[in-house]
Amino acid sequence: MRKVWAIAYKDTLIRFRDRNGILLMLVAPLVLAIIIGAAFGGFSADDGPTFISDIPVIVVNHDAGDLGPVVAGVFISEELADLLDTVEMDDLAGAKQQVELGDARAVIFIPSDFSDTVRSQTGASTAIDVFTDPAASISPVIIRAILGEVINGFNAGIIAGRISVEQLLAQEGTLGPEEAALPTILADTLNANAAQFGSSIQLATTVAGATETGNNNPLAYFAPSMAILFLMFTLFDASRSILREEQEGTLQRMMTSPTAFGEILAGKNGGVFVTGVLQLGILVGASSLLFGLHWGSSLLAVTLMIVAVVAAASSLGAFITAFARDATQANIMGSAIALIFAILGGNFFVAQAYPAWLQPFSKLTINRWALDGFTDLSLRGGGLQDILLEVAVLLGMSVVLFTLSVWRLPRRFVR
Repeated sequence: MRKVWAIAYKDTLIRFRDRNGILLMLVAPLVLAIIIGAAFGGFSADDGPTFISDIPVIVVNHDAGDLGPVVAGVFISEELADLLDTVEMDDLAGAKQQVELGDARAVIFIPSDFSDTVRSQTGASTAIDVFTDPAASISPVIIRAILGEVINGFNAGIIAGRISVEQLLAQEGTLGPEEAALPTILADTLNANAAQFGSSIQLATTVAGATETGNNNPLAYFAPSMAILFLMFTLFDASRSILREEQEGTLQRMMTSPTAFGEILAGKNGGVFVTGVLQLGILVGASSLLFGLHWGSSLLAVTLMIVAVVAAASSLGAFITAFARDATQANIMGSAIALIFAILGGNFFVAQAYPAWLQPFSKLTINRWALDGFTDLSLRGGGLQDILLEVAVLLGMSVVLFTLSVWRLPRRFVR
């Protein structure tokens, strides 16, 4: 066992001493996540074009007053027609069912007392509820951002109206006879119209089947996405090290030493696994410290996801190594598989938006299950129970791939 750990430690140390390796493993995924997240993070017209369109949204307006239609009108406006495909419904339960079935990405519910509560002077608060699809990653962020701007506009009216009246009242003694009546006129006018609100408005979000305590930030999707993408390249390259050592003759020298081939193999694979755990763990920690991302409600869940993803990716790397003819062929195979898995798994595009015929192929990839699990934590604030399926599938993939690798590798190198 000491020899196994010595080989694993040596390989891991070599990789983390390589400056180019550090750039590929840690710096590149963080920088790309920031760039792509910024590209998808703008919601104003000045932010340029968006590649997301026709998001299916249902608005359920039960408000009997005139403010509910104002909120609903934002989502059916011409300005958002390209981005949102909005439908109005009266049946809240039916609308939620459409979200659960995947026919809509979100339901926006405006309660019946919305206008009355907003205009009341009791200090009570009201909430606009958003019920989102747990399988969607980007669209809930966009919908919440739009609704947040609407709510901010209403709340700004509350503050502006109060400050205007207070300032005029403070100057009442210095005003002329006609101007002295302005505070009363303004107060009556604001009280009769939507500009004078007596209560605050809140945004309440519910994810179908989950509790929403995650991040309303595109970076919460693209940080794990880029981390998984570069993890695959790193681990595939690390797995190929045994082929390079075979070409350079160092593997043969190791095999002539009093070290069993099984120990050499275990040490090499152990080094790949430790490298992956450190890489993914550092990226999760860095994104949390630098960008304030929250990775779910359970440290155990994050740890299990890291272990499961690294186990699956390192096993796939060992599988490629076991069946490749040499390091060059393994490099070509690894790069092709990494890119195909990244496209199918959703690292570049949101996989849930793929057509139905492509979904089964997407779910054959490590990337899809890894990204689903991590976004359950980062975007939706999930816990251990929310990622058990993803962990089980990834570990299952790892067992199958590693078993085939262990069967093939001795036959590949011991002749």
